[in-house]
Amino acid sequence: MFNLKKVVAPLAAVATGLFATTGAYAVGTDFSSISSGIDASTIVTAIVAMGAIMILPGVAKWGSKKLATFFG
Repeated sequence: MFNLKKVVAPLAAVATGLFATTGAYAVGTDFSSISSGIDASTIVTAIVAMGAIMILPGVAKWGSKKLATFFG
């Protein structure tokens, strides 16, 4: 049976620790230098590249079968 107390107690401890330490690091956290180097064309290129990587093995398999039927 599901015991809610076993789940809530560790989550509460982690959340308390996160909220207690967030204030100390909030002043120095600046991600603008990381996000400024990323633009829309980079994202589109990455998505197209992942699509090509995913589809190329199937296309190569289809092409080799098609080529084999031409000769045999």
